Amino acid sequence: MNQTEQSTETTGNSRPPFLVRKRTTFTWIIPILLLAATLVLRRNDFGLIGYAAGIVFVVLGEVVRFWAAGYISKDSTIASGGPYAFVRNPLYFGSLLLSIGYGLVSGLGIIGVAVMVGFYLLFHLAAILYEEAFLKQKFGQAYLDYYNRVPRLLPSVTPRTTGEGQYEWKQALYNREQTSALFAFILVALLSLRFFVK
Repeated sequence: MNQTEQSTETTGNSRPPFLVRKRTTFTWIIPILLLAATLVLRRNDFGLIGYAAGIVFVVLGEVVRFWAAGYISKDSTIASGGPYAFVRNPLYFGSLLLSIGYGLVSGLGIIGVAVMVGFYLLFHLAAILYEEAFLKQKFGQAYLDYYNRVPRLLPSVTPRTTGEGQYEWKQALYNREQTSALFAFILVALLSLRFFVK
């Protein structure tokens, strides 16, 4: 959504579907289960190249998420500047990059990536569809115009809107993006233990 991931927890007249309500819980639990599988299976698919690529995906994911979080104000306006000019859901795109990165860092290779992306799609696509319906209802034609110009999840190469607003570090912190970054750092550090656990 182009506002915040947390907004679907309380918006709208009806209660969001289970996958939407619980996605934040599961997006923390599933990487922890990946960590357990990593330490038990002790695989090293793709070797150091896969590991390094995973680190790059995680860093890019957090950069995208911080960039997006600095542009949004919860459900008060349609964010269309910065990353929102390229993709309607940059927070979720950043989370996709994180999922791929975690899968690669785990050493579980294509299976690790496929499981992480599969769970990502299960929870986040449900949230995206729910949030789009909410935004159409709340902002009407203004959101529909934005919706029709900007891709949903995979960014365009060039901006699709002129966009408004500017990045504010304070806003990114207000949206608690530092929590996601801290979790990513700790998870990557723990996944890296596979090189040392015998």
